[in-house]
Amino acid sequence: MSSRDLPARSNIPRRFEFLIGRTPLECYRVRGKDVWVKRDDLFARWPAPPLGKLRGAPLILAELYAGGVRLVGCWDTRVSALGQGIAACAMEFPGLRVVTAYPASLGSSIPEPLCIARQLGAEVLPVRAGRITISFSSARKAVVERGGVMLPFGLECPESVEAVSLEASSLPAELVAGGTLIVCCGSGVTLAGLIRGLGSLPAAYIGVSSGRSVTNIERCLRRHGASLDRVRLFAAETEYNRHSDIFLPFPSHPNYDQKAWAYLEKNIEHLRPPVLFWNVGAAGTGMPTNQILKERAETNGRDGLPPNANASSTPRLSIGVKRDSLTTP
Repeated sequence: MSSRDLPARSNIPRRFEFLIGRTPLECYRVRGKDVWVKRDDLFARWPAPPLGKLRGAPLILAELYAGGVRLVGCWDTRVSALGQGIAACAMEFPGLRVVTAYPASLGSSIPEPLCIARQLGAEVLPVRAGRITISFSSARKAVVERGGVMLPFGLECPESVEAVSLEASSLPAELVAGGTLIVCCGSGVTLAGLIRGLGSLPAAYIGVSSGRSVTNIERCLRRHGASLDRVRLFAAETEYNRHSDIFLPFPSHPNYDQKAWAYLEKNIEHLRPPVLFWNVGAAGTGMPTNQILKERAETNGRDGLPPNANASSTPRLSIGVKRDSLTTP
C-alpha cells in the first residue's frame, strides 16, 4: 500500500509508513445493545506491535532527534510491547539508538516483543525486578550516563496526549454525544487525550485500570489538564500481570483492554448510549501470519507444524461478526 492510499494520518510524519493514523470504528452487539469500538490497535503495523499507545512516539522522537539526541531509553514491562514499538519508530531516524529496559527476575526469559526490539537494532537492558519506581530510576540512570534521554514512563508526555486528542476529535459526534466512553487505563495518557479531544461531548468517561492505582491515574489526568468532572475511574479487579480470559469479538490485550471490556459487559445495561469502547492495543507482536509460519517452518519442518501434527486437525477460531464498521475521513 502506498502512502497515498493510506487513510488520513493526522500529524504523523509521512515517512512512517507502518503507522496509519485514522483507525476504523466497528459496531458490535452486546446483550442487544450497540457498542462502537475504536480499533486503535490497528494504528501500528509490523514491525511495530498492534498498539495505539505509540501515537505520540513519532512526535517525541522527532523532537528529541532534532535537538541532537541520538540515544533514547524506554521502559517496558513483561506484557507490554512498547519497547518493540519505540525500536520500530527509531528506525526512521538515522543513527538513533534505543535501549529498552525491562524488569527481569532470576531465570526469566526475554519477552518476545523485546526479542523483536533487539532484532530491530535496540539494546535490551534487564533491570532487577522490584519496586517500579526504583527499577525505572535504575534504567534511566544507565541511559543518562551514556549521554542518552529516558522516555517518560508509560510514554506519558504532552506529545502522546496531543496525538490521542487529535484522533479523538475526528470521531463522529453522534457516536459520543451524551453517551459513555470506556477505555482501559495503564498510565492515564490515553484517557487524558480523549478528554482533551472530546471535551464535554460524552456524558461520562469510564477508565478501568489495568493495574495502576486510581490515585496515580488521576494525577496523570491533572498533569495534562484533563477535566475530571465527567470521569469515573475503577481499580483493576486483577493484578497487572494477571491476564483476562474473557472472549472478545475483536483483537485486544488480555492484560489491558480486556479488563475494561469485562466492565462494559457487566454494566452494559446501566451505560448511557451511545457507548464507545476505545481499544488501545491487542496481544502479540503484530508479526504477519506468513512470517510466523515461515519461522515455525524453519524450526519444525516444511509445513510449519511440529512432527505428527495434522493441519486439518487444527481448530478454527471464530472471533464473531461485527455489526457494522466505518473509517472516519
